[in-house]
Parts: sequence; C-alpha cells; structure tokens
Amino acid sequence: MPAKIITGNIFTTNCQTIVNTINCVGVMGAGIALECRLRYPDMHEKYIKLCMDNHIDIGLLWIYKSSDKWVLNFPTKKHWKYPSKKEYICLGLEKFISTYKERGIESIAFPLLGADKGGIPQEESLSLMRHYLDSLSIDVEIYRYSPTAEDDLYKKTKDWLLSKDVEYISQSTGLRRNFVTKVSDAMRSRDIHQLNQLGKVDGIGIKTLEKIFNLAQQSLNSDSVVANQQPLF
Repeated sequence: MPAKIITGNIFTTNCQTIVNTINCVGVMGAGIALECRLRYPDMHEKYIKLCMDNHIDIGLLWIYKSSDKWVLNFPTKKHWKYPSKKEYICLGLEKFISTYKERGIESIAFPLLGADKGGIPQEESLSLMRHYLDSLSIDVEIYRYSPTAEDDLYKKTKDWLLSKDVEYISQSTGLRRNFVTKVSDAMRSRDIHQLNQLGKVDGIGIKTLEKIFNLAQQSLNSDSVVANQQPLF
C-alpha cells in the first residue's frame, strides 16, 4: 500500500516502529537523533558501544525495543560531519524491505532519509523512499519534519520544569542555577516546540538537557525505558 506522507512530528505517530537516522561514529547530537538520545538514553549508550566495536555501518539496521516504541536505527552517514549519499539510503532500504517481516515490524514511521543534515534534497529523498516503500504490505508513514509541530512529551517536561523551583532542579541534577534558568527561559519561548530544539539555544548543552530531562521523566514516572535489542541484520 502507498506510504502516507505526513507533515509533523514523527514522535506523535501511532506506528509500532519509528526510524532514527544515525551516523557510524557514535554521535547523536542533533535533530531526530538528539531526540532519541534524550528519550532513550539506554539505546544511546548501546549505540556508542556498537560504534566503538565497529558494528554500525551503512546497510546494517539495528532495532531497539523500548516499552512504548521500537526504534529502527538506520545509518545514513559514515561520519556526522559529512553528507549522506543516495547509495547509503538505498542499501538501508534494501535491507529493510528484505527483513522487516521476519523482524516483526508491523507498522513504521520514517523521517525523510538523509534530507536534513545529510544534504539530500527533500523531494529526491521522498521519491527514492517511495520507490522502495510504496509496495509494502504494512502501514508506512513518511514524515516531513515540521519545526512547529507540537510534542506531548515536550509539553509534559515543560509543564513539570516550570512548576519546580530552580534551586530544587539545581540540587537534584548537580547543574548550576544559571544553566537551569537558561533552560526554563528557553521553554517559555513561543519558538520552542520540541525537545531537540532546545539543543540549538546558545548556552544550553546536551549534557544539561539530559540531566534535566532524565529528572523530569523520573519524577513524572513516565515511560521508564526497559529495553532489549535485536542483533544487527
């Protein structure tokens, strides 16, 4: 059946599996990869180890199973500094269509592969993906990223953080008060709609985001990640 094209936030999908685009050197520093790093910290640690052991490469896919979603990690770059290539996308998609049934994937949401930091034009990425995905027997969604699309997990985190005293957050995370205040101020901005966008704010580092987000998740008692991984395939 033809893939459904959606403009929005991939993390709002009802699909069983979401696709996370990765490089092969262990860095999840921006975009959907940063979002996954914050949401699935255990997956991030496993990913670093797999890269260190040279087990992540173009054309190899890795499924991580959390309590809420499966995440299919799809290499679109060798190194985060360099652009993606269409042949990288083709190799990964060929592997996916030959293995998704045996891996138990029943529905899946993709971002436009290689089209953000990877440098492949969006329409070229979409055309390539539809060539491989339109004839599959499962529900497939392809997301055009919208920076203004709302994210329910971001809203929960924002509401929690802004309801807490800065000193409490500082003491609980070990962060300096000015770091906590900078995140709080950014969350009050009407220009921020998603977790990954906080990483673009001057003065807010990824480690700061990780500490605050992890504390928020623990306090909200939501989506505690107990995960397994399947081998690379």
